[in-house]
Order: sequence, then C-alpha cells, then structure tokens
Amino acid sequence: MPENSDYPIYAYKEMLDEQFPFKIESRSRSTMNTILHAHEHLQLCYMLSGSCLHFAAGRHYVLTKGDLFSIPPYQEHRLDPRDDMDFVMIQVDFMPHAVNENLRDMTQMQTFVDFAYIRPLISESDLMPKITLPPATQSIVESLLDVLLREWEEREEGYRLAIKAELLRLLVIIGRQYKRYVQTQGQQERQKVAQHREAFYEAITYMQTHYNEDLHLEEVAAKALMAPSYFSYMLKLIQGKSYIELLSSIRMQASMGLLNETGLSISEIATRVGYNHISHFNRTFKKHTGVTPGDYRRSGSGELLP
Repeated sequence: MPENSDYPIYAYKEMLDEQFPFKIESRSRSTMNTILHAHEHLQLCYMLSGSCLHFAAGRHYVLTKGDLFSIPPYQEHRLDPRDDMDFVMIQVDFMPHAVNENLRDMTQMQTFVDFAYIRPLISESDLMPKITLPPATQSIVESLLDVLLREWEEREEGYRLAIKAELLRLLVIIGRQYKRYVQTQGQQERQKVAQHREAFYEAITYMQTHYNEDLHLEEVAAKALMAPSYFSYMLKLIQGKSYIELLSSIRMQASMGLLNETGLSISEIATRVGYNHISHFNRTFKKHTGVTPGDYRRSGSGELLP
C-alpha cells in the first residue's frame, strides 16, 4: 500500500456522501471493476452467487457463493472474470463514522477489527483473505444485505438510522463468525493476526516513550508492520487521532508536566519534547490548550489534555 502508487487511490469523499459515508450496490460480471485501485474507506464484499477472481496482496483468489472478504483502506485490488462464469456480489462501502460517531465504540469489537483491518495485511499464502460462511450464517447475512439494499434504494424517512442499525448488526455477526473461524483454524492464524495487532500497539508505545526524538511516520509505521498511510488511518480509527495529532498530543502532555513541575525555560522544554523551533512549539501548544506556554505556567493549571 505505497503512498506514491501506480494505481488510483480514491478519497472517500469522491465516492461516498460526506454527511453519510455509506453505499451498497450489487456487482456482476458486466459491472465489476477490473482496474487496479484502492480507496480510503472500508469495503465489505459478499458473494451471493457464481464465482469470480479477486486480485489482492499480489495474488489471485477464487471467490464463490458464501465467501465474505474485506478490502481495508489503501489496499490495492481488483476483480477479474473467471472463465465465462457470471456472479452476483454485494459490495458495502462505508467509513466507520457512518456507523458510530465515536469510532472507538466500534473498535471495541476486536474480532471484527481483526477480520476487516488486520487480517488483510497478512499476505502469507496459507492465510486466505476471506472466510466462507456456513449455510445458516449465509441466510442471515443475505437477509441483512437485502434489508440494507432496500433501505438504500428506497430512502424512506429514517433510512439512515435503519442502515446504521442493520450495518452494526452485520459487523457483529461478521466478528462472531470470524471468531468461530479462527478457532477452527488452529494457532497459526491467531498468532499471525495477534502479531500484527501487537506490533500496532507497540508502535504507539514507542511514540509515547520516544516523543522527544525526531520521529517520522515512516519509521513508526514500519514498527507497526503497516504502510505509513494505513498506520495513520488505524490510529484515527483506534485512537481517534491521526499520527501527527497523536504525536502532538503526547508531546503536549509531556510539556504541560514540565511547565508545572520544573523551572526549565520554555525553549528548553520545547527541545525536550521534540520541537526544534520554539515558534512551532508555541503554536502547537496554544492550538491544544487555548493558551500560550507562558500563560499556562503562570496560571498554575494542573488540568491535562484528554
């Protein structure tokens, strides 16, 4: 998922409504997207019938009825025909805040996050980037998708609330099904996903302990085993802040402690928390707190940022 890629990366505002970033549609052989591309939003796809090929993570995968897969932000992919076979695939595109304005409420569903955002990053040949739902779950999912399609097409009063409720239910079902799936796959899948999840949180810890250094997004993202753009996206999803926002918040917390607890000059404090230019430090501090570092120190405020 390189930032300077040879394929288009669509901003979600180009493809989805900014006020309600959600879309659901049916894809077939005649309407499938065969151009390699990526997008900022999450895409969930379910094979309703037939078969086609999905190109992702540098490989082709065969999709057949009952298969469910996730395309996370910034992952290059495309659909390809499989011989003369036709298919019907339901494609759900959305940004997490379409479900819940508080993104971290949604990320409490760890198994769904693992399935939708972590697992697709793992491209080992023995880890297929899809799960095949059992017949009973297929019926439930197909019923939910039918409701979502109908609400989206008819758009009667309250359709957004109805879509949010049904979409949230779909995500819960997917998370539960994925949990059952990994239980049947043994230790390998759980360990691979856990390794990538732990690397992500270790990268955050690294930011919290090395904030005084000249940190670069590329460096920290590598520790998270993620491309820079995807790492910043995941921070926004899990922490509610982009990379720059989170690093600034960590540095501001540290600087407020130093202002309250030491007699160091503001210039020295700026250097200690990772700022080479005091003017940049002063602007960032005022943006986060509403006051200058000097005013903050004089007020003796003990209040810290959330």
